[in-house]
Amino acid sequence: MFDHTTDDHGPVPVVRLFSDAAALARGGCPEHRRIRADHSVGGDDPRGHPSPRDAPFASLDAVLDLVEHRGWPVGDACAHLSAPGERGRGVPGERIAPPHTGLSSWIRHASRSYLNALARDDERDGLRRDPVFDFWVRQYMPDRGTPNSRPYEVCARGRGYAYLAGADRVRELRLPVMGTAEGRERPGAEVAVAAYVLATGTRVDRDACAARPRRYLGGVPYPMRARRGDAPGPPDRVRVVQVSCLDSSTAVLYDGSADDAEESFASSGREGLRSALVGGARSPGRNCLSCGVRSGCGRLPRTPGLLGVRDRSRPRRSWSVGLGQRHRDCPARAHLHSLGLPADGDRAPAGFGLDRAVRAWLERLHTRLPRRPCTPGDLPSDHGSWSAGGLRLEGGQARRGAAMIAAHSEVCPLHGLPSGGHVRVSHTLAADDTLANVLVLARADLLHHRGGSWNYRAVGTATDAPRPDGHRLLSLDPRLALAVLFFSCGALPQGAGSAVELEVLTPGGAHVLSLDPASDQVRSEARRVVHALAEPWHRDLSHPANPGRACLDCPYRRWCPDAAGSPGPTLGSRSEAPENR
Repeated sequence: MFDHTTDDHGPVPVVRLFSDAAALARGGCPEHRRIRADHSVGGDDPRGHPSPRDAPFASLDAVLDLVEHRGWPVGDACAHLSAPGERGRGVPGERIAPPHTGLSSWIRHASRSYLNALARDDERDGLRRDPVFDFWVRQYMPDRGTPNSRPYEVCARGRGYAYLAGADRVRELRLPVMGTAEGRERPGAEVAVAAYVLATGTRVDRDACAARPRRYLGGVPYPMRARRGDAPGPPDRVRVVQVSCLDSSTAVLYDGSADDAEESFASSGREGLRSALVGGARSPGRNCLSCGVRSGCGRLPRTPGLLGVRDRSRPRRSWSVGLGQRHRDCPARAHLHSLGLPADGDRAPAGFGLDRAVRAWLERLHTRLPRRPCTPGDLPSDHGSWSAGGLRLEGGQARRGAAMIAAHSEVCPLHGLPSGGHVRVSHTLAADDTLANVLVLARADLLHHRGGSWNYRAVGTATDAPRPDGHRLLSLDPRLALAVLFFSCGALPQGAGSAVELEVLTPGGAHVLSLDPASDQVRSEARRVVHALAEPWHRDLSHPANPGRACLDCPYRRWCPDAAGSPGPTLGSRSEAPENR
């Protein structure tokens, strides 16, 4: 058994690759991708530190396990997840943290949507898909004659099924997604790896894993289920299907023979996994939240006291100005956003679509190569109808947006920038506040290097005159306050000419307001603004709702049972709006 592969110090740590490792996500860290797979690498935290966005699917899987493998009714399975404030309950080998009330609403809706899609597909195909309790893993035995040889495992997340379609033995992996099934494109390499695991993998003994979870999460190779004589053999055909937990829609990502899946892996997936194991440059960002070697990373700035909070007792989390502002309005809204629950685009704040579309258009212009400043010729060809950032503007709103883009061309920071000058567009900044145990994130619309100094620019839209200048600007746009602190703590290198700028675009023109990050008065005000946003969020672990005004434009109201005048989500409905974030 793979499980017994040992050296003089115990079991040899496995190299465990999941299908999503075959393609580096935008903004992802290549070295973190390698570290995540290599269980021989030590770290600050136990491997597998969950992202907030993993929590909804962990809870959903727990409910679906009770329904599919224990025969529970959906309502009883959802109720089995403990109420907030209680200890998490065990569900088929797992212990799930008690969900927030808003997350509970989503789980009820998502589980019914998922099961409705399954039942509909069974009826359409005239099949009975049998849920498979164990999951499949492709294991590679190490060469025992080679010193320091390592076991390898290739895995795929999702829910497994097996059935007969005529004479074909079929394995199917169904991948739950938040929004509509067509709403998320998956890299071809990721799909190829998932299909390969289905075609060639063997079943893991999930009961054995549940008996000693830390052992296997810590890097001991998975124990395989002994094959019984009556167990089905390898599949003839494999399928990978994306399933919406919002409207029960489905999208088939792969459907082919097992042999074709192996060929697809060889041509499309294998190189991605090899690339993952090579690693590469360290790129600070969201991956730093769960990275096990962040304390030894020379690229992640350590900034104790950045948020003005001295308390390491809270769970490690990430924070941004946007999260702080949402929490100020309604803690539940901030939490549901951080979980990534589907948002109702029709409830977006006034002007949200216009602002997002204008900024997305400018981002596209600024990323052109070779670099060049924006000009009046870069406007949408039809001022009355255009789209950017996944949003379409029409009529008067489209014309206002086009006028704002025209105004930007007069103050574009790429004017006069030397050839080859350093520019970072829509760049994520990260810093580790070790006194608060928080990864602090910020996004710069544009960073540019001019005269030996970095300059930070944020872009905003308005319908009237620009906002007040001076340090009072920091409380009106806290993004600038955090940028000032990134300069002051060294997370952004500060030069003699460094500036924190706000570009305000209106239909009548553009205005650039500038702050000196070296000013004591500006720094003092920036510390006050950031602390006032971060401290209430940091101490809050219950995320209560704040019913009232915040409910009017809350895109997560449908999931919040405490929303003012809300009857709660209509469970099982297939007419609800898709995610639009």
